[in-house]
Amino acid sequence: FCGKFPFPATAMADEKPGAKRSRELKSNGAPNGPTSSAPASKRRRWDRQPAAPPAPPAPIIDVAKIKAQAQKAALIREQLQSIKGLANTRKASSANTRTVNPSLGVAMGHRSSLPAPRTFTTSSVKIKGFSGTAKTMGQLRSWKPLRLDAKGREIDEKGNVIRRGREVTATLKVNLKRQQQEQEKLAPPPVKAKVQLKHLDPRISVKERRSISRRRKALNFVKQGKYQRKAQALRMQQISQQLREDRVARAGTKSEGLILPTRPVEVDELPDIEWWDEKVLGDNSTYNDFSAETVPPTVTLKVHHPVPLAPPCEEEPPGPMALMLTKKERKKIRRMNKLEKEREQKDLIAAGVIPPKEPRLKLSNMMKILMDEATADPSAVEAKVRAQMAKRAQAHLEHNNSRKLSKQAKADKLRKKLKEDTRIKSHITIYRAPDISNKKQIRYKISTNADQYNMTGVGVISNACTVVVLEGGPKGTKKFKGLMMRRIKWQNPDEVAAPDEEDEDDSDDEYDDEDTVKRKTAKLVWEGVQNRRRFLNFRFEVLRSESEARSFFAEKGLEHYWDQCMNDLLSKKDE
Repeated sequence: FCGKFPFPATAMADEKPGAKRSRELKSNGAPNGPTSSAPASKRRRWDRQPAAPPAPPAPIIDVAKIKAQAQKAALIREQLQSIKGLANTRKASSANTRTVNPSLGVAMGHRSSLPAPRTFTTSSVKIKGFSGTAKTMGQLRSWKPLRLDAKGREIDEKGNVIRRGREVTATLKVNLKRQQQEQEKLAPPPVKAKVQLKHLDPRISVKERRSISRRRKALNFVKQGKYQRKAQALRMQQISQQLREDRVARAGTKSEGLILPTRPVEVDELPDIEWWDEKVLGDNSTYNDFSAETVPPTVTLKVHHPVPLAPPCEEEPPGPMALMLTKKERKKIRRMNKLEKEREQKDLIAAGVIPPKEPRLKLSNMMKILMDEATADPSAVEAKVRAQMAKRAQAHLEHNNSRKLSKQAKADKLRKKLKEDTRIKSHITIYRAPDISNKKQIRYKISTNADQYNMTGVGVISNACTVVVLEGGPKGTKKFKGLMMRRIKWQNPDEVAAPDEEDEDDSDDEYDDEDTVKRKTAKLVWEGVQNRRRFLNFRFEVLRSESEARSFFAEKGLEHYWDQCMNDLLSKKDE
């Protein structure tokens, strides 16, 4: 701090507050007395002019160093002059010498005996004594003085800034790899020597530019049974096509999807003997030839049983059942608990921990408990009793309200009650229902009940039929079965109404009540159990064509659900 100011720190500490101001006025030439005509303006710190930079120190001239540099420069000039004179004498002597045609001597079989003239260049002469090391003339001439401006930039003789480009060097691995690839492209390809291998088959042509993974695929061996599987798949495709055509011809409608057959597939006649028994009894033998003598000794009465495996959907064994008490035993336990609680309260009152309870006053016993007070002022006592009775009633209501569940808690409790564990197995039900594409209320009932009973699945609405697939626990499945089979009215009352008397003879078949009821009811096509659920929630899908509906089930591997419903529909039409 003291080094920044010309006066010592002690002087500043002892100086009075107004001394600094008077000193500044003196330095600016302002009058320092009361006789000044114009008052001095107040100076601010941001109005001050910046201090001038200090002058650079004067350079120190070293006379001895300057004389030494002058002597070295004179020595260099003398050496350069001597070198130029030596070069001139060499040129003159070489001009006077006799020149011989070297091609003539070579043609005659003789080699020129004259030595080649030795020439001296300024780049081959070394000068000593300038900096203690030998320097060539070429290096001396290539030396240029380094000139810098005030900002440290290099300039030439005229004062122009010399701009030198930076040499770009790659540091990232990506750029280094790219440079290496460009160098490899420019480099000539290496010559590969052909190696004669003992086990090399020249008939197999493998391009050298292929990668190693492609070279290994030169020989592709066919696995056993590949073409047999292809032939079997082709035969199954032909059988499926034939079954589809038969079913379309039978139903009288064009079906784009594959429908499972309702009749067994015709098979060949049973053989006289199975192939596994033929190996034991011998070739060209039948079951009539079987006897105790023909049985080989390797066949015994022992049977090889497979290892039993646990089913994947087996439930865990139930836990121990709680002990069931009779009504009399439950009342006794409740009474004993109440007596125990009252005994604890009495002990706390006797110990002085809690104050004693007020007597339970009623209009019937107030004269017995408050005899003197009731006689003196019966109206005040009656008001006191009624206030205590109202207080007890209010406490009872508040206690009940505190124990009452909220709306969200009630919903959670009901959801927990209806929730079932379907991690091990889930129950599946498939219903075939009438067309509900224009019945929004029925769709709302199905989706809402599925959500309430934690059921998942899908409802597919198509032109052929409506299929409803549901997954869930046993309780929800049972409730939903009652909803689909009994609770939902699939037809409106006017649809089942009897026809007019005038049109009764003309439209007996169209307004048949029994047929209408059969057509407008849902049918349980199939129910079973599987190990897991296939759907995340329940929703409706509107797919008009049969092929789209079957493709939707095929995406989840459940196309047999749709086939089963179509088979049931076609069998009903046949009936």
